[in-house]
Amino acid sequence: MSDGNSSSCGSNDLQADLRDLKDPGYEIFILLVSLLSVANFVIAWVPGLDPDAKNVLLVINFFLTIIFLADFLYRLVTAHSASGYFIHNWGWADLLASIPALRILRLFRIFKAYRLLNRYGAKNIFGQLKKHRAESVLFIVVFCVMLVIESGAFLVLMAERGAPDANITTASDAMWWVYVTITTVGYGDHYPVTNQGRLVGIMVMTMGVGLFGTLAGFIANKLLSPDEAPGPGGKEGTTGAGLLAIQESLEKQQRQNEQLQKRLEQIELQLRERNQR
Repeated sequence: MSDGNSSSCGSNDLQADLRDLKDPGYEIFILLVSLLSVANFVIAWVPGLDPDAKNVLLVINFFLTIIFLADFLYRLVTAHSASGYFIHNWGWADLLASIPALRILRLFRIFKAYRLLNRYGAKNIFGQLKKHRAESVLFIVVFCVMLVIESGAFLVLMAERGAPDANITTASDAMWWVYVTITTVGYGDHYPVTNQGRLVGIMVMTMGVGLFGTLAGFIANKLLSPDEAPGPGGKEGTTGAGLLAIQESLEKQQRQNEQLQKRLEQIELQLRERNQR
């Protein structure tokens, strides 16, 4: 009997988790940002790292901290139960992980995001990403812009630091150069002078054209596309359809658990009758 009850409790816990699950594209974005933050934490401890290159990681981590704090507030405000999210769903750990001095706790955010996505199911994730691919791509583009700015600035500083005539010498110079390059503005006030730096420039320019082209296409699509037709019941056809399918699947699983529990009770009754004979 306890197995049936535990299965029912597990199903209820899953429903509670899925109620507070955001769009899969957003959850994947937070997972990637968490991975980047932990990777920066590890790289910053590498012995002999160039101080200016390390400053790039510190600047990026400042913006990541803002993202984590905004994510915590977003989840707290939109949670089915604010106290339930903060206490039972480890919201307090999300808040602590937003503090730069405690960013090692972002390892927990990685585990939490992975667990939620795993419980959501690969089939449902791909279905939602396909249905809302424009929004999902936007999150991926934002993450890739951050990644290109960080990696480009970090690598160009490492490549240019030994050149006597280098004009990219600080974290500010490097990040400014990368952003100006990926936006295809190209002021020309900063530029690499070494072959290694120019290779980094080729990578940054190639990535920048694709990223900002995708971003411009997303904005144009949103401005020019007609409004989505409302779905059944007057509700917009958003992630509600996917969540409804999950709820139906959970209800089916619960019915199966109840049937299994009844079957176990019948078997237990038959065994008792045999023992009495």
